[in-house]
Amino acid sequence: MSRLSDSRSIPLRALVFLGLAVVTGAASVVGLFALVGSYEEALQAANRSDDEVMVIVAARDLYQGVPVTEADLYAVQMPTRYLPTGVFLSPEHVVGRIPRERILANELVRGARLSNPEEGSGLNGVIPRGLRAVSVDIGDGAALSGFLQPGSYVDVLVTLQSDSGQAHGSPQTRTALQAVFVLGVNGRLAKGEATQRSARSSVTLLLSPARAEQLTHAQILGELVLSLRPNDDVEPIELRGVDACDLVECPEATVAPVRQRADPCRSGVLRMVHGDQIADRPVRADGTPCD
Repeated sequence: MSRLSDSRSIPLRALVFLGLAVVTGAASVVGLFALVGSYEEALQAANRSDDEVMVIVAARDLYQGVPVTEADLYAVQMPTRYLPTGVFLSPEHVVGRIPRERILANELVRGARLSNPEEGSGLNGVIPRGLRAVSVDIGDGAALSGFLQPGSYVDVLVTLQSDSGQAHGSPQTRTALQAVFVLGVNGRLAKGEATQRSARSSVTLLLSPARAEQLTHAQILGELVLSLRPNDDVEPIELRGVDACDLVECPEATVAPVRQRADPCRSGVLRMVHGDQIADRPVRADGTPCD
């Protein structure tokens, strides 16, 4: 009987151990799923939308002097920790404002790039602090025959007439200013706007006060011509200017020989003999010694 009872208890104990193993494995799986679920909740909490905000971005290039419309903007979602200062969270704060400078497409619209609403919508609203806008009347050809657009960079060349003190007495052309920003052409501050053409082209340049003085004085000295530069080439270069002798060969200037003043003591020599000693003494034309 004891052997029979022992043989029956062995399968029972195996079933108990098997059951315990199944329960332990199930508990481990449940714990693992709970741990993974907690990690997923932590990741979702880190990426929740309340940590992100909608910011306003330019949908196309925005130009100086042109009021921003709703079609010029769109919104993107950005984490608050990466949010730069001065950006706008709502298009209502941007629509109707005027850019002080060109804002590229897909660029965040910042308050520092826009004029203040209190400054109005005129030219004064788009001039950066510390700079000046100066308009000059330039012939159509000198203003690049209609190819000049606001937002370009130009050099200002001036041709000085012969009575301005140049060498060889011929006119001289010099680059008075380099890499000057074109704020407006013929009264328009934006590309693509139709304007009524006139006999003289008016170009508005953005300058520092000192360069504005130089431009004004250059207009008095001679004719101005604008030379267009690439927008990515605004570094100044060394230029010496040119005159007629740089284009054609000029005769060399003749210099009159300098006449030397005659020394009166070299008019004659008086030889004096004392025994075996001989000495020559210079004398004037009247025979008196120079000593």
